[in-house]
Amino acid sequence: MFKKQVKSCVVVLMAIILCMAALPGYEASAVSKGTSVNEAIGLKNGEVISGTLQNEKEESWYQITPSAQDVAKHTHMQIAVKSKQVLSVSVYPSKDRAIKDDTYSRYRVDTASGETEINFPHAWSGPYYVKVLYLGSEEDSRDEEEDAAYTIGYKGANLPPSEPIFPEEEEPGIIIIEKKHGRQILQSIRTIEDKRFNETADGQKLTRLLQKTKPFLKSKLINNQKKQQTVYNHLLTLKSLLNDVEKNGAFSGHIVTEKEQQAIRSLFDMLKEASPAYLKKELETVGQKVGIDQLEGKSIGYVLEKQKLVPEEKVNTNKIIFKLKDGQTLQSAKKKMKGYGIQENRVTSQSVNPLFKGMYVYDVPAGKESAGKTLKAGKAVIKSTARKLSSMPNVEFAEPVQTYRALSNDAQYGYQWPLKNSAQNSGKKGADVKFEQMNTLIGTSKMKQTLIAVVDTGVDSRLSDLSGTVRTDLGANLIGRNKDAIDDNGHGTHVAGIIAAKADNHYSMAGLNQHTGIIPVKVLDAYGNGDTEHIALGIKHAVDKGAKVINMSLGGYYSKVIEYAMNYAAQKNVLVVVASGNDGIPEMGYPATSKYAMAVGASNRMDIAAEFSSYGKGLSMSAPGSDIPSLMPDGNVSYLSGTSMATPYVAAAAGLLLSKNPTLKPNQVRNILQNTADDISFKAVDGTDDVFYDENDEPVVDPKIPGIDWMTGHGRLNAFAALSAVELNASVNKVEDQHQKVTGKAKAGAAISVYRGKTLLGKGTASKKGTFSVKIKHQNKNKVLHIKMSKGKAATSLKTVVKKGKAPAKPKVNRVTVKSKTVKGTAGAGLTIKVKNKSKKVIQTVKTNSKGAFTAKIKPQKAKTVLYVTASDVRKRESKAVKVVVKK
Repeated sequence: MFKKQVKSCVVVLMAIILCMAALPGYEASAVSKGTSVNEAIGLKNGEVISGTLQNEKEESWYQITPSAQDVAKHTHMQIAVKSKQVLSVSVYPSKDRAIKDDTYSRYRVDTASGETEINFPHAWSGPYYVKVLYLGSEEDSRDEEEDAAYTIGYKGANLPPSEPIFPEEEEPGIIIIEKKHGRQILQSIRTIEDKRFNETADGQKLTRLLQKTKPFLKSKLINNQKKQQTVYNHLLTLKSLLNDVEKNGAFSGHIVTEKEQQAIRSLFDMLKEASPAYLKKELETVGQKVGIDQLEGKSIGYVLEKQKLVPEEKVNTNKIIFKLKDGQTLQSAKKKMKGYGIQENRVTSQSVNPLFKGMYVYDVPAGKESAGKTLKAGKAVIKSTARKLSSMPNVEFAEPVQTYRALSNDAQYGYQWPLKNSAQNSGKKGADVKFEQMNTLIGTSKMKQTLIAVVDTGVDSRLSDLSGTVRTDLGANLIGRNKDAIDDNGHGTHVAGIIAAKADNHYSMAGLNQHTGIIPVKVLDAYGNGDTEHIALGIKHAVDKGAKVINMSLGGYYSKVIEYAMNYAAQKNVLVVVASGNDGIPEMGYPATSKYAMAVGASNRMDIAAEFSSYGKGLSMSAPGSDIPSLMPDGNVSYLSGTSMATPYVAAAAGLLLSKNPTLKPNQVRNILQNTADDISFKAVDGTDDVFYDENDEPVVDPKIPGIDWMTGHGRLNAFAALSAVELNASVNKVEDQHQKVTGKAKAGAAISVYRGKTLLGKGTASKKGTFSVKIKHQNKNKVLHIKMSKGKAATSLKTVVKKGKAPAKPKVNRVTVKSKTVKGTAGAGLTIKVKNKSKKVIQTVKTNSKGAFTAKIKPQKAKTVLYVTASDVRKRESKAVKVVVKK
């Protein structure tokens, strides 16, 4: 990296860079600049260019076009700008976005400290654009503006995946980020600027103004801890206000206090004092418009909404969704509403009608206005109205709309431990989904494309690793009610990257599934929240657009509306894979608990259940979900943890099975994934297991289901074994405790081995007809057997649990006469046949042969003598007796 220095060293460093012209491969060019995007000057790797800006607001443009070798060799471009004047530096992924001034806040920096650096990822196809803008002089007293001389250059770098960072963390001499609440406060400010203000034109203007003025304040703060402490104290005073605006926007009911008013005024004055004259005027205009001195006693949400700095919020939580019983009409229901104290004119079908027949929305009247704001209806009123609707004879059910939340040879491949765990970072070698073996197998297979829907915050399809894979033509934005499902949060893009980021293109990372198209369905907003209606509609949209697998990394409380949508997906043979939840308790969230869902928990690099992963009855399986690197909209590969990250691995694997065999049904896909999973159950070494308690302080008891671990389900995903099972057409028939062979299907010639733990029970080979039968000793009930099969590049292990068998069926006995010296008949193979006299005393015992036939020798019997014949298995379970009367 370009080493950062404090401001006092800037002049020396600039001189050093300029002198580097004599060094090979690192030349400083003559002064040059492009005054617009269309005139951008080409910037080469290792080159340093000098430039001069003479007037405030003057700008220079540069273009970077990395070569294929650069992309293959480096993950990032390190762009460095140095100047004694305050310059704003912005980097853009494309020309179109440069023209729109559309980039991420982490790619907007300044030279307030004398130098700045941007690590910009090779995540788009390029070319990339850099804008250098002169913000003006910090000193207003001079008659003439000082020219802004600067140098700019870039070089390739390899940076590992990381947690999202703040530009402030990389600023020399700025220590606010290190304060106790510094990170949280800066996060709130970042979210307000990037998301709340970014949703309105006036909000965007204010953000751009703040971006221009903050560098001047920062230059005053560098290495001045006293002033930094003053700023921090003011921000600390505003902490609760900022947090409320971050979470609630225009709905913020926070009332500005006297101390907060003073803090706002002081920060505003400090900002204005540090800024050049032209920015001071702009700040004063904004201050007058907002009423910077008259905020005390007002709702900050109301002020922001009135000034159009944040969008007007609609009260979605006032909605109730109700469904009419079959055969009932809305008209007849409306006629009866008045009798139940319900306003019939509050019913609308516009938004939900496409979901299911007879399903409608009721808008609960809002509360009275306060300080110019319409209030939400109280929870009690909403619940009461829902109960009234439910009590109507022609209504099947009614429920309030609820909120659901997101559950959180490529350049970065070496960091993708879920694909190949070589014990990096204290992990467990081999604790992965067997990506490389799976890809080797895929290379010998015919694969079709399968559509997987990501029902989430949207997906940024502009990234090179997702471009062409994301089916924007099939997407939907249920939040904005349009087709633009671009991600304004990051969660959905991270999920999509895990599923399907392009492999072997030298960009960023590799997704598990290279044979899929992603349908982006945006049902969660920029803050990761979404409601019942949006999610239900999102599921239906995904199904109707042809998705065969739906990934839902979100959760909340039970909803009949969403359950209807889940059932709709099941009826259309669509597998819905859902995150179990991140509370780390023996209770999963909804829709993970839906009978139509395949619930997925998270494992870590040590191959045990992640501590945050929710679990319990109904958990299907686990997949890597801790410290998972994947794409973010800003182009970086970042680590995120959660069952949200585990779910897409299973969804991706499910898609691969369907690409190999499109005729598979959801339950077949689920069973293959579960039965090929690797056991990662954990047993306490001290002989005791943790005891968990429910909300009533009652102990929650592990049901101890054979073959299923309570915390990890059927085990951790093994994508190679699952795909091999499909390649080998592998299946195992039911094994009961009396059986002395294991039978099933497999590709002709496949080697078959049956194990109980590490004990080999028997071997065999699949016949030309694609069946196998392996002799074993009968096993006790609830024992877990693993049937390993392999042929060519494919190798799998199917898990089956020995079931308790039933008593054999009654044998079929041939006619017995006075001349007969034998009793003949048929029953199951390997059974014990007992011939008894009328007193039920055994007079002969024989075994059936491999075809089930038996012959029991007896003495000739008199006519009308009564005999009884039974069949018993190895467990001594005896069939009902067949009564035989000896004939003449």
